[in-house]
Amino acid sequence: MVTRLTRRLKERVKTRLRRALGTPSVGDEPLAHVVVAAGTLDDWRGFDQGQWNRRLSDLINAVEPEGVRWLTLVPVSNASTEDIGGVSDSTSSTLLATIDKALRAQRSRVQLIVRPEVDGRDRFARVVRQLHETDQLRGVHATTSEEMLAKALLDPADVEADLVVVIGPPDTLPTSLVWELAYSEIVFLDIPWTEVSAEHIQMAVDDFRRRNRRFGGIDA
Repeated sequence: MVTRLTRRLKERVKTRLRRALGTPSVGDEPLAHVVVAAGTLDDWRGFDQGQWNRRLSDLINAVEPEGVRWLTLVPVSNASTEDIGGVSDSTSSTLLATIDKALRAQRSRVQLIVRPEVDGRDRFARVVRQLHETDQLRGVHATTSEEMLAKALLDPADVEADLVVVIGPPDTLPTSLVWELAYSEIVFLDIPWTEVSAEHIQMAVDDFRRRNRRFGGIDA
């Protein structure tokens, strides 16, 4: 792990030098939206205010130089199999208040979204149901399109995710994501939530930049 980290850091230095010298590269286009799936809700509850402030700051510092406009953080899953609505009111309120305070402490051009939802299928179904209910209230026939669905699922972000960074074993997809996994590039980093740093996210971005975008396909 140390050797691989050192090698990637050296590659990143070379990339920064190339950009500073103005050498063009197909991988230098700005990323618009990065999703980070990391930790369980139980892990999130274990962070105090200071840890949350530092974690969000680290994530922003990792992607801001890349031109990222939107950064979304979601849990990978929940060890206790309970969504945020399934925990006690005091516990969920404390977590949400801590996250909200950490969000307000950030000062960056990057728009940061934190969604403490672990069931992506439930979220997908809920958004579809809300769109149909809205159509019914308007007295029109349900006309949900892929564009409308994407807009509702990504809100407040206005663009699809280019990169999904999954913090955890590479043999398990996050239960919190459904839509974002279809066309985004996925990079796995098998490290604990407590050890995630800006350098790790930068490593994932470097991995992304060495790829050819497949948009859900596979390499020939």
